[in-house]
Amino acid sequence: MAQYPMKWPNNARVAFVLGIALEAWDRTKPTQGAALQSPLPKDALYKWDWCTETFRDFGPKIGMKRLLDICDRYNLKVSIPLNGLTCVYYPELVKDCHARGHELVAHGWEMGERLYMLTREQERENILKTIDAIVKVTGERPTGWSSPGVRPSDNTVELLVETGLEYHCDFHDDEMPYPIWVGDKLVVEFPHQYTINDHRTQEEGTRHEFFEKFKDEFDYRYKIGDANPTMMNVISHAYLSSRIPLIDTFEQIVACATSHKDVWLARRGDVAAWARKQFLANR
Repeated sequence: MAQYPMKWPNNARVAFVLGIALEAWDRTKPTQGAALQSPLPKDALYKWDWCTETFRDFGPKIGMKRLLDICDRYNLKVSIPLNGLTCVYYPELVKDCHARGHELVAHGWEMGERLYMLTREQERENILKTIDAIVKVTGERPTGWSSPGVRPSDNTVELLVETGLEYHCDFHDDEMPYPIWVGDKLVVEFPHQYTINDHRTQEEGTRHEFFEKFKDEFDYRYKIGDANPTMMNVISHAYLSSRIPLIDTFEQIVACATSHKDVWLARRGDVAAWARKQFLANR
């Protein structure tokens, strides 16, 4: 488990990490899941759900640039979980994300292929294909992994070691990074925090209530951060937070976090690398 208290660079009270997922589903397969309505019935004559597919396409078509323009205005670098197919379908957009200084996190080959349905060898291929797609477009190898749907398999952590990835983002059992040892190899767990996730705006409450939940959590973490530094992992999606008026809430969150002193504005990989050094030094 994590070693408390973990000190951040410059004795920051809070590590603030913002993620913007840029996801893709395989266009050669029937539509997986649903966005605005229930899934198509099994006996539908057509298997391509235009409602769901076009809703998701808002992210790469319009939304991502909107969100990154806001981040640029506040000089905030973020982590972008993306699929291998995202690099195939939208290479210029992925290049732009990378050129702006944002971190690309490997997020599986495509969102419809869940790891718990794959054999160990199939999952290894999924991971390697995703890494290779990111390298091909950006020239830089990702260091972190977030499973599609945040649902790893029994093999995922070991496969990350085998494929050379350094951190994992799927577990929910902590609020701070902690070490996972696979033999003598270290994988840093960067825990998933579901409380401030823009998917919640589809499930409950208004966008104003969503911001208040963010503010309550941020303020409390900032208050205790002098004695007990913590991490805040805010999760958004290019096809959700970029829509009017939710994009205003997105900017409010960014403005709030960046306006405070003693806050480390970090990417997931920055936090994982910092934690890795501490875990290795204190093993």
